[in-house]
Amino acid sequence: MDEDELSAMTVVKLKERLKELGLPTSGKKANLIARLLESDAEEEAVLILDDDEDDFTHTSKFDSDEIIEAEVFEAEILEEEDEWDAVETLPSSIKMSPAPLASRPVWYKDGTTIATLLVILLLAGAGGWWYFNEDAVAFQTAQSRYGDNLQFTVTNGLLLAEGEDMVGYIRDAAGGGLDQVCGKLQIDFSGTGSASITDGSLTDLKDPGDTYLEGAVMTNGAYGRTWNAVESNLVYDLNADLEGYTWSAINQDSCSTNTVWTKRNNQLDIEMTQWNEITERKLLRSDTTVGFVDSDGQLSSATTTTFGGIVGSDTVSNLIEDALLPLHPVNLYDIFQLTILTEGLTGEYGDWAWEVGSTSTIGGQDAIQIFMHHIDIGKCLGRAEMALWAIPGQPLPARQVVEMSIDKSGTHPACSFAMSEAIELAFPEGTFTARYTIEQTSFKQGSEDVRWQQGYATRPLAGQDVPSDCRQSIPHDDCVPWATHMWDNSSTRPFTLEQAVTCVATDSDAFGAAHTALNSDGYVFSALDDRTGNSPVWNLSWVSSVEAGWVRVTWPGGENCLNSGDGPISGDDKPEHARDRIPTTHRIAALESRMISSTLYPDLYPQVTTSGVLRDDVQIGYALVVPEDNAVSEWLDEIDFFEGQVTVYLERTWTSGDTDHSLRVGMDGKTGRMVGWAQTSTPS
Repeated sequence: MDEDELSAMTVVKLKERLKELGLPTSGKKANLIARLLESDAEEEAVLILDDDEDDFTHTSKFDSDEIIEAEVFEAEILEEEDEWDAVETLPSSIKMSPAPLASRPVWYKDGTTIATLLVILLLAGAGGWWYFNEDAVAFQTAQSRYGDNLQFTVTNGLLLAEGEDMVGYIRDAAGGGLDQVCGKLQIDFSGTGSASITDGSLTDLKDPGDTYLEGAVMTNGAYGRTWNAVESNLVYDLNADLEGYTWSAINQDSCSTNTVWTKRNNQLDIEMTQWNEITERKLLRSDTTVGFVDSDGQLSSATTTTFGGIVGSDTVSNLIEDALLPLHPVNLYDIFQLTILTEGLTGEYGDWAWEVGSTSTIGGQDAIQIFMHHIDIGKCLGRAEMALWAIPGQPLPARQVVEMSIDKSGTHPACSFAMSEAIELAFPEGTFTARYTIEQTSFKQGSEDVRWQQGYATRPLAGQDVPSDCRQSIPHDDCVPWATHMWDNSSTRPFTLEQAVTCVATDSDAFGAAHTALNSDGYVFSALDDRTGNSPVWNLSWVSSVEAGWVRVTWPGGENCLNSGDGPISGDDKPEHARDRIPTTHRIAALESRMISSTLYPDLYPQVTTSGVLRDDVQIGYALVVPEDNAVSEWLDEIDFFEGQVTVYLERTWTSGDTDHSLRVGMDGKTGRMVGWAQTSTPS
């Protein structure tokens, strides 16, 4: 087939053809076509040689440079407080910069997606709450208690990532401490940790009169509403030796597998706090901090706040959610309830299968083993297994061993086609291995049982204080269809997006291709402002059915604007032109007012405002992402993914002393739901 014939085929057909040929199926449509064309050329060469040499044997192979990385979509699903499910979809190819689009890490991710998961994987989880039935040699699970506190050691820890895609996820999540690593990263670690449940006082509740909820605490959810929740904490203090590959001294963009990078005697501190709503037991919020101090005493850190969990999808979202079971303090009461655990007993919990093993002794005490393995990971990605040892009189496992090995490139005949294609989109290339052993050193039992499903009068009602949902078919005054861009309507910023777009649309001499596009079928798929200089600027990225590009629109005052830079967007950076998939959204100014609210997001407020308005050094913008047709359209339709997704975001960078800081905040443009924020701090 020639290039025109291949271009006329859908992505699904192209991938089917590649699979028939035994070739990789990762990458965008252009990558798939190039791979097939190369394969055809090789086949023709073989046929020519076969005519001359009957005994010729040809083996097709790809160099590592020819493997094109897959576009990754990050999914963020609403928690229980939302009336409608929504997904944040943000491909790694979306970039914004004042120059031709430069590489920028994808940051607006859920804290439990695979990107952060690879770092949080060290949060091994300390098993569930256990107790021994004194009337017989049998084991049962028990409920968590406010004030429970487990202290433990971590030994035999290994985290091994191989492949630049896989290593890149850990590097981006590490806050700058691993910028020198590429291709391979091995972390050997050991140390101590603790897992606890906060025992709140009556003053920590929304209504101190709700004495039956004592122990719970208040927290804000994705829409800024206040809930009563159970607060759990996980802390690790680890010593780590790091080893891997590093960048070539000759070509800084090339990873040198011949150059070993090592860092011994490093300190890795991890803290994670989660809040689960007391009535529905749904995850409301997660705060995670990873601090890395290298052997030279240099500190780098990354702090992430996210809202909700990965729930509501029958494919990759559930797969990732279930895979997190051994990574957090597992409440085994959820799994076994009051079941008497005896040898040979089997069952399933979600996608985890479990079997009770034989009794043994640990430290001279009777113990019983429970073995667990993840079913779908075993079918599609590798393996995820853990073993627990429970001893009489102890509420937690005396020992927990976790082993995980993930590699999506292997052949998994038992994996369904839909699942394998979804994994192709959602998981990075490369392999990942983790193992560690946790052993209890002490346990302090809390006072009162955590009693879930408790209602309270001050609990927010469904839809209460939630912005209009622009995905509904019913018209809302708050929701505005696009013309050529997302509407701004700011009354506080001196140079609005409307003014910038008007300048481009009316001045053909200054804005050339952008002017032509916005006066035909083009639109602005991404925009970011800059108010740090003497003249405010909007950086606009546009696409039409013909071409795509970017332009900086500078406003020196008065009625005219200046073109302070422009250029084309081509190749993989060029997005699909799909005007029919542009959703109706809120106005930027309306979402801005929510993002900087001291009432809705009190933790974020002081970082992005001054005197109650957006700081001049905080940039505001949006990004529209429209997924291209692919082999997982059925899955995408299932989670309402195929319509374009719009994220409004804030960005701020600043220096304090000898430390550089970067803050990024994201909010759903259709629902006004806060996705979360992330801050990194690195030595200057």
